[in-house]
Amino acid sequence: MKRKTLLFVEEVKNSLSQKVVSRKDIQVVLIRFKQSMFFDDMYLASTSRIPTFVVDKTNSIESEVSRFRKFCRENNISIDYFYNDSEYNQEFIQDFAKRMKIAGSLNNYQALCVRDKAVMKDMLQGIGYRTMPYQEVSSLEDVVSFADKCGGFLIIVKWRRGLSSKEVYKIDSLKSLNKLGLDFSTKRYIAEKFSPDLIWCVDSLIQNGKVISTFYTWLPYTNLSFAVNKEKFAQITASEKPDWFKFDGSKITQNIVNELELKTGYMHLEAFVDPFGQPTICEFAWRTPGEHMLLNHSIVFGVDIYDALIDMIIEKKMKRIPSKGGCSVGDMFLPISDGEITEISNFSDLKKIKGVINGEVLYKVDDKVESKRQYTSCSGWVQVTGKDHNSVLETMLKVYDNFVFKTKRQ
Repeated sequence: MKRKTLLFVEEVKNSLSQKVVSRKDIQVVLIRFKQSMFFDDMYLASTSRIPTFVVDKTNSIESEVSRFRKFCRENNISIDYFYNDSEYNQEFIQDFAKRMKIAGSLNNYQALCVRDKAVMKDMLQGIGYRTMPYQEVSSLEDVVSFADKCGGFLIIVKWRRGLSSKEVYKIDSLKSLNKLGLDFSTKRYIAEKFSPDLIWCVDSLIQNGKVISTFYTWLPYTNLSFAVNKEKFAQITASEKPDWFKFDGSKITQNIVNELELKTGYMHLEAFVDPFGQPTICEFAWRTPGEHMLLNHSIVFGVDIYDALIDMIIEKKMKRIPSKGGCSVGDMFLPISDGEITEISNFSDLKKIKGVINGEVLYKVDDKVESKRQYTSCSGWVQVTGKDHNSVLETMLKVYDNFVFKTKRQ
């Protein structure tokens, strides 16, 4: 029997893309981008057997669609399924797929809504959900005016199509705002009232417009704080919905899916949850979250979530995912700073800490490192298990206490 063909958009090498290219039950076709070909030679060699189309975004989308049609004809390819896991290229590649009349692609409004934070918040408010007050801004005066409406400075200014906490700024004074020197005339940014509440991620698998399973993940430290300070960041999958939550994450996601008429995929939603268990939705994305979170889910619920997502996409029967997991699992990012490394812990030492089950230290002594202002920039990661999310955090704090990272400036 001829295998079905999955067109998979690969912006970076990650756990999901590696799982996709390893599947033997489907014919995989990859789309990559000339402007972001950040794949190492070993990975390129290992995937060289897979038909791959490289999009050049400097060309018109019409010409790239025409070139892809030719690529398919020459390689006798007929696309059965489509999945995009790229946040940055979301709008472009959905338009590309829509022009190809590929099933599962998003229309222009759907793609805009899952990418643009202002449009997203308007939609959420329109269906009755609370978001932080925000305003589109086109001048410094707009930002100051918005801060005044919020009772003074403690606001967030962010790139409305941002990712990985890039171009997200916590503003506590007019001086700090001026110091940024942002060009607001580009209409690239929105201003948003700061929330003191911690974020919980509410992630769901969706098939044929129905929420199949939902996972709850606690972020005890914010993405933004790690992007700026590089001290602590963790994401911890709970074994079930916390009993103090006064909302059902599956219902929230289902209402968003219904409103946008989304079909099959993965929704990553972030919500500020106040001490009374009530949510304020921060944002959501129509793609998988950053590295390791799906791995955490897989261990907690005893089901390979990567395979489950792929099975949904290709309309294959999924293994049932339990509603309650047997433990809690989280991953944490290790601190990083600029300079030449003079001392750094080995992962083998960190693994001696009870509860540590996986991870990697990315650097060694004498390496020269540069910290980037994004939360994914770190010196390594560690995965921890425990009976619940609080005990996982306790172990993570032990790891942070034992981790050594010292550099000298050049």
